[in-house]
Amino acid sequence: MIKRLKYYRSIAAALMILMICYTQDAASQIKIGENNKSMNTDAMLEIESTNKGFLLPRVSLISTASATPLKSFASGMVVYNISNTNDVSPGLYYSDGLKWIKANNNASNAGLFFNAQNHTEIVTIDGQTTFKSPYTITDQSKIFLYRNGILIMHTIGNNNSIIAELPCKKGDQIRIIQLL
Repeated sequence: MIKRLKYYRSIAAALMILMICYTQDAASQIKIGENNKSMNTDAMLEIESTNKGFLLPRVSLISTASATPLKSFASGMVVYNISNTNDVSPGLYYSDGLKWIKANNNASNAGLFFNAQNHTEIVTIDGQTTFKSPYTITDQSKIFLYRNGILIMHTIGNNNSIIAELPCKKGDQIRIIQLL
């Protein structure tokens, strides 16, 4: 009887060690969703669904300068603020480690973490190189010019015009994205 008990204990200990080793390996990545056999190897957490959303933590921020209700700021922390107090209003916020930053202060400009103006036009004249900017240009690094979906080099003509380095052809689609 004692020999059997020792045998079962050694089997249980071996199984426990195997489970711990297996759990350590499996815990390095987490997949939530219908297809748990397929996971992006670069993701620590992957959430997959064809009919459900991702609900962020909803908190009541006090101001962009205060970490409250969290204990401290953490770079990369993302929350959904539900309060309308001081300099915060309902919406998505992220922390840069020093303060809260609202993900998009202007919902009409369809960026999530930045405000941008998107303008598309079709070239009507062969050789056209100059295009009107949707807003006054204050910083050339915030202007992106695309020709038929490909980013092209450009210069700034004046505060409202962009000059493509290559002439465009009739029918080309020009897209100007200006970060605000």
